[in-house]
Amino acid sequence: MRILTSLLFSLLLCYNTAVAAWAAEAGAATPTLTSKKDLRQWQPHEGEIVDLNGPWTLYWQQLLTPERIANAPQINALTVSIPAQWKSYTMNGEALSNEGYATYRMIFTLSQEAAQQPLGLYVNNVASAYRLWVNGQELNGNGIVGTDASHMVARSYPKVQFFVPHSGDNEIVIQVSNFVQRTGGLWENIHLGDAEVIASKHRGQVMIWTLITGCLLLMAVFSTFLYLARKQDRAALWFGLICLAICLRSSLLGESYAYVLFPWLSWEWGVKLEYLSEIATILSLAAFVNKQYPEEAIRRSLPLSTVALSGFAVFVLVTPAKVYTQYMVPYVIMLLLPVFLYAMYVYLRAALRRRTGSRTNMIGFIVFFAAVIEEILYYVGYLRFGGLVSFGLLFFLLTQLLNLSLLFTRAVTQSELLSNKLDQVIASQEATIKQRTSSLQALNLQLEQGNQELSRIELARSTLLAEVYHDLSTPITAIKGLSKGIKAGVIPREEAPTYAGRIYERSLMLERLIDNVIELSNLKTGEVQLQLTKVSLLPFLHQLTHRYALETAAQHMTLTWEEPGFTAPPNKELVVWLDRFRFERVFANLISNAVKYTPGKGAVRVWAEFRPGHDDPEQGHAIIHVRDSGIGIPEAELPHIFKHRYRVPGSNNAAGSGLGLAICQEIVARHGGEIRVHSTLGVGSDFYIRFPAALEQITDDSNEVKEGDAHGHTHSAR
Repeated sequence: MRILTSLLFSLLLCYNTAVAAWAAEAGAATPTLTSKKDLRQWQPHEGEIVDLNGPWTLYWQQLLTPERIANAPQINALTVSIPAQWKSYTMNGEALSNEGYATYRMIFTLSQEAAQQPLGLYVNNVASAYRLWVNGQELNGNGIVGTDASHMVARSYPKVQFFVPHSGDNEIVIQVSNFVQRTGGLWENIHLGDAEVIASKHRGQVMIWTLITGCLLLMAVFSTFLYLARKQDRAALWFGLICLAICLRSSLLGESYAYVLFPWLSWEWGVKLEYLSEIATILSLAAFVNKQYPEEAIRRSLPLSTVALSGFAVFVLVTPAKVYTQYMVPYVIMLLLPVFLYAMYVYLRAALRRRTGSRTNMIGFIVFFAAVIEEILYYVGYLRFGGLVSFGLLFFLLTQLLNLSLLFTRAVTQSELLSNKLDQVIASQEATIKQRTSSLQALNLQLEQGNQELSRIELARSTLLAEVYHDLSTPITAIKGLSKGIKAGVIPREEAPTYAGRIYERSLMLERLIDNVIELSNLKTGEVQLQLTKVSLLPFLHQLTHRYALETAAQHMTLTWEEPGFTAPPNKELVVWLDRFRFERVFANLISNAVKYTPGKGAVRVWAEFRPGHDDPEQGHAIIHVRDSGIGIPEAELPHIFKHRYRVPGSNNAAGSGLGLAICQEIVARHGGEIRVHSTLGVGSDFYIRFPAALEQITDDSNEVKEGDAHGHTHSAR
């Protein structure tokens, strides 16, 4: 406690010394009004950025435009430097107030070469609203400047301004007003540079702060999920709240892009959120440290800190920024700093007691604590730069991640040691275990195989029932409705034959549906055994095309066979292993679909090609094409057309069962091949089948091409 009291007293003394130093520095302000900043040696195209730190002419309690400055007598003016608060300047022996309004003016001289390209101004935070002119032209300011609190609107975050300079003298005029916070004036530097360089600097700053905020947000989400997965570990919850609070604060600092993303967010509430997020961070940090090392924690520290910081949070909520910002330094030193010192105390005790991961945590927290001290010194006036708290927190998070990795590594190592010991025990008993369990393993394997077979059969049967119910309900409903209409006399007697014909058509459709469903089910359950024979492919396809050409001609369609574009070696033919009957079923379905979806007098072409393999030119794949000139298939529907009961949306033809292409795919797959389609709307579709094939000499007469009805069935293309 003595060390803590001494440290707090030293920081308060440093704050008072800094204020006195600023006041002494302000005494150097003079009433000279004619000084200029000479930038004639500056080359902006080389990427150099200069700070417009002075000399500036300050017109206190005057809001002057460039025209008024040029025409009016220059009175109550000082020559000052920036960055500095108003209270650091003196006029007539008295320090100025941070509340009020003033006009800044600077003349800087450029060379003719430097004035040939656009320049940019990087205007940092200005307390708390400003208007800006360059060479008499008004640029974008921030907020609304006024002569009292009721006429001004505060808005303070970095902005980039661009202008075309003049060769020789250039004038910058800035009106500034502040009635809402403890800081007033141009208290951060203004940078001048090439327009592209300034824009790049702004983009870089935005990217850095966005990266910080994004990393913090991801850590917050990750910690929240860890807590939800293991709610007894509340340290993850407090760690997530730390990340979330700092994420909110980071969006309001630096480039302050929260004001850009949410234009409706007022400056007043933005400052309140900045303070409240900082309070939430400190309270979550204290709770997190207590949960990490409960044995080193002091029980009463967290309740005391919670009461004190919550009281200041209420004070922030009920008072305007003009009031509570005046107490920022005492708040930091008396409320925030003790919590950080307490966290350091806990980490040091844990490190001395060699707790798991305590040294890594202590190193990360020291860096974070140093960034906090840097921020305090920046706000009390000892440093000219700030904003390192978020970077320090990121380093602290990385050490936490490293600590978690080390813990995980130790756990894995311990697990490996235990696993090795277990392996040794198992190895010593392996012979006995094998002898006693061999019979059980064999029985288990048999039961598993039987269970898999039963599951497969049951799935196939249940799928069959579902398909039968789905596919047969429509024709059965139609038959019932038409029959009931005839029976009840609703349908006139003279129209009864017509409706009887419809009943007959539905019956035929029902019969086809039953055949298709049963065949598809048999293919899936493996109950169909293919009768594969070696077939000379080209004559077989030629004969099939000739046979089905007669049927398609009745539908006003032209079915033609095209000779292949390759030449087989002498005495050799292209052969494949096929079940002739099943393949003809595939061929008939493809021809039927081509006829069905080709309006008018269309054409269907059949041809084959051979693609040799890389290693053996006589071994490869045969590609069989069935191409029509029909309506085509939308590209979005191509991945679905081989599914069960699938029909292309918007298709006018609903007579099919939607199982034909699914059956084709199953048959082709059982042959070790694949079926695909290329289609273009309004042009047609090309269904092609890919089979393993070879160039061989046919010597067995039994493999000559046979009629398609050799199996007792004739497939129809209608």
